[in-house]
Amino acid sequence: MVRVLLGLTACAAVALADIAFNVVGLRRDEDDSFGVMVNGKMHKLTTTPKTYPVWSVKVAGVNAPVAYKYVHLNEDDKVDDTEKTMRKLPANAIQTPNEFFGRRQSLYSIPPLPQVYDNKLVQNSPFFREGYISNLFIHSSEADFKKLNKVGGHDNIKVKVQYVGANENVVINNVEMALSGQSTRDFAKLAYQFKFPEKTPLLDLTTLKLRSGENDETMMREKLYIDLLNDIGVPAQQAGYIRVFWNERPIGLFVAMEEMKENWIRKVLHPEVASVKIGSVWKMNSYDGKTANLGWQGPTSKSYILGDIYKPVVKGVNVPKNDVMKDLIGLMKDLKDYNPKTNPDPVAFWDQRLELDTFLKSMAMEYLTAAWDAYWQSGSNYQLHHDLVTNKWVWLPMDFDDTFGNSFGGHVESYKKLSRNNNKGDESFLVSKLIMDTPAINKKFEEHLKAITSTVFKPQAINPRLDAYLRMIEEDVAWDRKLPRVAAGGKSYHYKIADLYKGVQKDLKGWVQKRSAQVQKDMKFKAPAVVASRVPNHNMHPMQLSAYGIKAQSVDPKTVKTPSSAPASAPAPAKAPAPASVPEAEQKPIHVDEKKPEPPAAAAVPSKEVQKASSASIIGFQWAAGLGTFIVAVILSA
Repeated sequence: MVRVLLGLTACAAVALADIAFNVVGLRRDEDDSFGVMVNGKMHKLTTTPKTYPVWSVKVAGVNAPVAYKYVHLNEDDKVDDTEKTMRKLPANAIQTPNEFFGRRQSLYSIPPLPQVYDNKLVQNSPFFREGYISNLFIHSSEADFKKLNKVGGHDNIKVKVQYVGANENVVINNVEMALSGQSTRDFAKLAYQFKFPEKTPLLDLTTLKLRSGENDETMMREKLYIDLLNDIGVPAQQAGYIRVFWNERPIGLFVAMEEMKENWIRKVLHPEVASVKIGSVWKMNSYDGKTANLGWQGPTSKSYILGDIYKPVVKGVNVPKNDVMKDLIGLMKDLKDYNPKTNPDPVAFWDQRLELDTFLKSMAMEYLTAAWDAYWQSGSNYQLHHDLVTNKWVWLPMDFDDTFGNSFGGHVESYKKLSRNNNKGDESFLVSKLIMDTPAINKKFEEHLKAITSTVFKPQAINPRLDAYLRMIEEDVAWDRKLPRVAAGGKSYHYKIADLYKGVQKDLKGWVQKRSAQVQKDMKFKAPAVVASRVPNHNMHPMQLSAYGIKAQSVDPKTVKTPSSAPASAPAPAKAPAPASVPEAEQKPIHVDEKKPEPPAAAAVPSKEVQKASSASIIGFQWAAGLGTFIVAVILSA
């Protein structure tokens, strides 16, 4: 059963509006609570078993913009802790987002990158709201907590998760949880993955990975790399920052990503094709000295290492069950037989088999960022999807912590001087035979390098975005790096908050500056000083509504999809501004029958606020819609 709480206010043409304040905070004692100071007056917030740890109150007769801050109240309703900085609600706001107690700010403006190439892909899940750090609360038995959090572990457990976004509060039971990655299993701060029940995805996500950032002192490499992929029109899994708690125990700050599996293929690559037939999706890896370099080793699947090197993520409808690699082996055979000296039209030849521009842009990014653990250098960390609509293979890059010179020691050189073999000694055939040995394809590759470097891969384009991310995550990175880790005996680089500032300024910004200058020198061109898009800017998340309930974006109704965690009858967003929302006490439960889910420039020193990063909160699933603001708290239970 899905229990949905709906609140609707009537439209009122009045100057003053009641404002709903919402804070995310974990209890410190049995009878404590939270309040909000508005215009010198304290208002107590309340919660319920359904909405905790989100605390809310509607303050009447307050007009935004207004300054306010949250306080913690002891069992006698006395203030015993207060936020150190005043928050400010923007003009016309009728609600706050769900705001984590103790932080200076909840939503940050992130400067856009100049667009290099057209990108028609969108990812409309509110999970990926830009400029907001969301919250995930995991609940399990202590025995399962200890079972999973072991160095090198491979166990799976079932948990309950509660996701608190800017305007969302979703609880899902019977979620499969396991450790994620290979080398990451050796760390004291582990990486995790989740698989949600088929009937109860999380805001249209069927899977989720939590990347720990233990190999990146900045925790920005993955996010920035994905931003750049969006900017150059390469299909990419989206990412967002998230705080994680387990049984009310703080675990840390993570980078959350959806995995590129069947649901992602359908909604991102083929949103307009009803009942699209999904071809093979392969995940490539390097393991025990072997790499997924796409070298042909034989005519059948038996000749290849399935699982560790070539892992079938989706077994396509077009391949026989007893020879699952048949179509991928066909691509490898074409690559083996390809002779750049005798092929009359190599660009057409490869563009019939492979989304060639997507591959070349992906390789340009690998080179520009010195991606150590990807195809070119490691034969690893990429996926290939056989698109049955176009009958082409689509290159899908993934996992970007070893980028921006992270494992290169700061060394830069021309791509022409790089070895034809990867760091395991295997030839990277798609690079060597296409980019190195085929002049017509090499020309296209260099055109991409020039366009990307001239437009976006330069300090004046990237640095403002890095500065904004630094401001956004510094408090939570400071909080994360003071936490005890859960996997006893795991390794750690013991990063401190100072490593964040140094890493952004010297390593990230420094790498972009050096690589950009080296590419310009090597290819004999000069990137313009001005920052400007080559094509109109693209919004990857066009359906995101104002977290403050100010105004819904104007969108094509055909593109509106009701989040899977909400009832199918929920109204679609409209253009009109929404009036004030109703408090929890005024919401009336509506029961919707549904099949039961199946069981089991960077600052030189930290900001002052960073030194005070502390504990945790949530309101319902709020949408500015139609003639009012709906608050939908979705509780999915088995």
